[in-house]
Amino acid sequence: MRPLALLLQIFLLATPGTLRASSDPLAAEQKEVLKVHQVMTEAARKRDFENWSHYVADDCIFSDDEGQLTTKAEIIEHLRNMPLAYDHSENHREFLAHIYGETAVLNFRLTAHEQFTDSDIVTEMRDTQTFVRRNGAWLLIAEQWGTLPLNYRKAVTIDSSRLQDFAGRYEWRSGGPVDNVTLKDGKLLTRMTGESEDREYMPLGSETFFLKNDLGTVMFIRDKTGQVVGYVYHRPDGQEIHVKKVN
Repeated sequence: MRPLALLLQIFLLATPGTLRASSDPLAAEQKEVLKVHQVMTEAARKRDFENWSHYVADDCIFSDDEGQLTTKAEIIEHLRNMPLAYDHSENHREFLAHIYGETAVLNFRLTAHEQFTDSDIVTEMRDTQTFVRRNGAWLLIAEQWGTLPLNYRKAVTIDSSRLQDFAGRYEWRSGGPVDNVTLKDGKLLTRMTGESEDREYMPLGSETFFLKNDLGTVMFIRDKTGQVVGYVYHRPDGQEIHVKKVN
C-alpha cells in the first residue's frame, strides 16, 4: 500500500468511539494527550483542516512505513481530494502515553479493514506520535507509523511424510543463531537460538514454507543426491540469506 493511502488510515478511519486506552488508568496529563489525538482524528475525518492544523506544527515530521517523509501541507492536500465516504473500519487500542516534562509520546496499535470490490484488506499497524507543550496546549511535532509483519498467506496441504527431510539444525552464520527444526504431530516446527517456544513452518509448496508473523519465506535446498543441505530465507525486499544445515 502506498504511503498516502496509509495516511488515510491514520487520520480518517477512526472515530472517537473506536479509541480506547489500555486497562491501566491514565494520569491527567496522559488523558490530555489522548484527548488531543481524538480531536485531531475527528477533525481529519470531517476534513476540518483548520481545527486539525491547530494541533499540528507546520514543520511536523511525518515518517511512513516505507521510510519516506511527508509534510503537513502534503497531507492536507491529499486528504482534501479524498471523498468523505470511505468503506472502512478500524480500531485504535493499546494506548501508551509517557510524559517527559513538556514532551509527550503516544503509542498505539490499530487494525484497519478496507473494502476493495469483494476483498477485505486487513492492515495491522503501530503508530507513535510525539507532542510538545506550547502555550499550555499539546502540539504534534513528529509521527512515525509502520505495518506489523503479519502474514495472510494461505497454507497448502502437502504429504507430511516428506517433512522429516527438513528436520535438523541450520546455522545462519558461523557461531551465530541456529534454527532448530523439528517434526511433531505432523507439523514442521522451528525454534531459533534464544526463542522460548516453537513456531510452525506453514507450507506454501513441497519445499517452501512461511511463518505467520514473518513476511519472508523459507525454501529448503537439496544436493544432487536429494539430501537437504540448507535453506534460503527470502526476505520480502528480495534479498536472500543462505542458511547451512549443520546436522
